[in-house]
Amino acid sequence: MAKLASYRAKRDFTRTSEPEGKTARRRGSSFVVQKHDASRLHYDFRIELDGVLKSWAVAKGPSLVRGEKRLAVHVEDHPLAYADFEGTIPEGQYGGGTVLVWDRGTWEPEGDPHQGYDEGRLTFRLDGEKLRGTWHLIRMAKRPREGQESWLLIKADDAYARTQGDPDILEEEPLSVKSGRSIEEVAPDRMTKSTKKRQAASKRPAASPADKPASSAKHRSAAKTAEAKTTRMSNVVIAGIPLTHPERVLWEDQGLTKQELAEFYVNAAEWLLPHLINRPLTLIRCPSGVQKKCFVQRHTWAGMNPAIHSTMAPDTSGKLEVLTVSDIQGVVALVQSGVLELHVWGATLDDLERPDRLVFDFDPGEGVEWLRVIEGALAVRERLKVLGLESFVKTTGGKGLHVVVPLKPRADWKDALNFTRSIAEAMAKDEPDRYTVTSIKKERKAKIFIDYLRNNREASAVAPYSSRSRPGAPVATPVSWEELTPDLKPDGFTVQSLGKRLLSLREDPWARITEIDQVLPEAKRSKRASQKKGG
Repeated sequence: MAKLASYRAKRDFTRTSEPEGKTARRRGSSFVVQKHDASRLHYDFRIELDGVLKSWAVAKGPSLVRGEKRLAVHVEDHPLAYADFEGTIPEGQYGGGTVLVWDRGTWEPEGDPHQGYDEGRLTFRLDGEKLRGTWHLIRMAKRPREGQESWLLIKADDAYARTQGDPDILEEEPLSVKSGRSIEEVAPDRMTKSTKKRQAASKRPAASPADKPASSAKHRSAAKTAEAKTTRMSNVVIAGIPLTHPERVLWEDQGLTKQELAEFYVNAAEWLLPHLINRPLTLIRCPSGVQKKCFVQRHTWAGMNPAIHSTMAPDTSGKLEVLTVSDIQGVVALVQSGVLELHVWGATLDDLERPDRLVFDFDPGEGVEWLRVIEGALAVRERLKVLGLESFVKTTGGKGLHVVVPLKPRADWKDALNFTRSIAEAMAKDEPDRYTVTSIKKERKAKIFIDYLRNNREASAVAPYSSRSRPGAPVATPVSWEELTPDLKPDGFTVQSLGKRLLSLREDPWARITEIDQVLPEAKRSKRASQKKGG
């Protein structure tokens, strides 16, 4: 209760719809960034620690530019339920204004987060829908008469960092990850600060009455032309799903169209669907093709086809919306909406709290030969064998490999993360010249980054047989361990070539993945439990 005393003292819950909340006993690793149009537009950065959300107000918002410092003023702890809050705080109330959920996901500290917080230097990794990679929060020396602590939020130099010339993530991705709405749409009856700015910047003379009929006629004519064009181009139906603009080229270097991608998935359905059905999805949408803007989608959007299902799942902050498909119609509906990549959770709707697949992602840094990536995958396979666990491998369609461990859903996400972390860290300790468990770019050069954080709740990995939004239209492809040779390329299978491979295979390399009966080693879990109990 004491942790939230300041939060509650500042709010009148008979007037504001913000959650009163309580300190949670359950430990989690969520983070959220909320766009907050109050007296000034800013972004509230919050990380879950000790049952509350530690919170900072970042005036200019987070930056993906490596090394760029953004002032972050430490504010009162918020309840976990606040992570789901999106709406309007009434005028005259503390923080009065509009709030939307700009980003959310999980965070992973480097070292002891309590020590880092107390000492004023937190280093952590984010796995969100917009923000990813390693970050620093550093407390500045307190100035005289300064009421609140000033910190700096800094993006580390890693694979997710941008340069000054790159697009600003705040302008590139302005909408809510919860509802897909803008600040203006969250508060339609309230003129927001950003709305006022736009209106002031775009004052134009009003059209005269004489202009209006001509303008209306012009718009009606354009609308009829557009409607006729759409009708002409909407006559392609695949798996019962109408495709508009089926001729739209999605990969210019290959000349591959929307229709061809839909047909690819229909032909690969029996291979794809066992790894996709009823698993929460993270989608990469590129409506105009890979050469144009792409963005991440995890929640419902306007006009979404009913073949794509939305489910509200229990979450630490209340309810979490997840998207799933249950058949090939759902997959084709995703293609219709410009989805070029399908990423899945390691759990199904049947039990979201207990994963049934673990993933070790071998991501090579600059200068790493392909043979070393293969050797890394084989090395983790041997370590898993010693523990009595069978594993499978797939190319990613990028530069690396995924080693996948099927499980009976018994262990929770915390045990899954601890298990994969222990193996990744052991490999990095035994061969530090080959492997690393940090995503920081300068520490990854000539090394393989073993990404175990995909084994967090809400984290995801590219689905088997998903296309990738990369040049060449590569496909993430399951292979047998025997096929893992230098002749195999991580992006060698494509939308155009994979069909030939599937026709030539005598057996699915992953045919047994759903039949294997194995769980995490009890010895590892029991040992941790004993240490906790004994400590």
